[in-house]
Amino acid sequence: MPFVCSECGHRSVKWFGRCPSCGEWDSLVEAGAEDSEDTSAQATSWLGEELRSIDQVDLTDVARLESGIGELDRLLGGGLLPGGVILFGGEPGIGKSTLLLQLADALAERAGNVLYVSGEESERQVKLRASRIGVENERLYVLSEQALSRIVAAVEKIEPVALIVDSVQTTVDERAAGEAGSVRQLREVSTQLIQLTKSRGMATFLVGHITKEGAFAGPKMVEHLVDVAVYLEGSRSEDLRILRSVKNRYGATHEVAVFRMTSEGMVQVADPSRFFLEEGGEESRPGTVVVPVLEGSRPILVELQALVSPTGGYGVPQRRCTGLDVNRVLLLLAVIEKHLEVHVGAADVYLSLAGGLEARERGTDLAVVASVLSSLRNRPLPARTAVVGEVGLSGEVRPVRRLAERISEAEKMGMERILVPGVKAPASARNGRIDVLPVDCIGGALEALAFN
Repeated sequence: MPFVCSECGHRSVKWFGRCPSCGEWDSLVEAGAEDSEDTSAQATSWLGEELRSIDQVDLTDVARLESGIGELDRLLGGGLLPGGVILFGGEPGIGKSTLLLQLADALAERAGNVLYVSGEESERQVKLRASRIGVENERLYVLSEQALSRIVAAVEKIEPVALIVDSVQTTVDERAAGEAGSVRQLREVSTQLIQLTKSRGMATFLVGHITKEGAFAGPKMVEHLVDVAVYLEGSRSEDLRILRSVKNRYGATHEVAVFRMTSEGMVQVADPSRFFLEEGGEESRPGTVVVPVLEGSRPILVELQALVSPTGGYGVPQRRCTGLDVNRVLLLLAVIEKHLEVHVGAADVYLSLAGGLEARERGTDLAVVASVLSSLRNRPLPARTAVVGEVGLSGEVRPVRRLAERISEAEKMGMERILVPGVKAPASARNGRIDVLPVDCIGGALEALAFN
């Protein structure tokens, strides 16, 4: 009889102390008779729809449901879609339950009954959090339950427009073998909840646990089954929270929504650029560069700060980055050494994106070069200047995506000039109130910034 890993689902003809696939110890269990259950019920249609041509499918009754939280609606592509299932992940304590409780309150206020199911907290604990953030609505129902059958019964009783299950790892299907959170339980619970959602035309949020690597816990099949998958990111030392879409069947992927965690709950940040620049002040400082980064389809202006300090000949020079790819920074330092003949090999280099934002795109390359040289020479950039562009290995400045939108955002935030790649500088931007300075190489960028 085969053995199955309770963590990743790997199958083996013999038992191992450690799973060959995921590396977990003592996770292989003997596959019982439940794997050979009669699947006749699963073979039937769970939607009850008939075969038809695609031009006969009626979309008149399909309308998105606005939650009332503008940032979340924009992230999802305009609101919740009836019958849509959203997998919601994030680290412990990051604010998943708080944001979803606020969402449940907003939906109950605008649309109808909402069922919030908690398998980790009692109803009194949920009520305490709701009171703290000001959530009070008679159409918001709370159920502290782990059994799937009771959750289904509650859905049939109140007929909610939205269901929130916090979390799917604690929910148990009594008909399936295995403990809560096991591969089989996750597969069965997810499938049943998705079928329930599609058949009743409600919106469902499934809260998923996160592994230490930052991915959704459980089998990858759950991510394939859901319609939307979002991560809530942030640091416990910062109040910034970024909700990032990694899968969306009904809208654009890699969109972001920005929130702030406060004592009253999550507060949406409708203008992230102003939020990240509000503490910067008017005075330009050495090592500080304003760069328009692209998060999803939204340009956001942030401050990139650099500190370059000589080591004095003692120890190995340090290279530390916060919010940037350290390997990309090392490459850019090599480009500076080679093509500008500026020696930074004997200096410590520290780089940070202010505000706790993380940017992995290459549009920050030219800003990294400018900030490092500004700090090294202790000379600030001209005031109200933004910098954007990718830097190649030969020192050329390469085009970036959505340049026109970045220029427009910089102009909106009061920037007076912006350095951009010379190849793709849009002509429409030259008629605005901001001076667009196209550069072809990092040497030309230094001339434009009066660093030479």
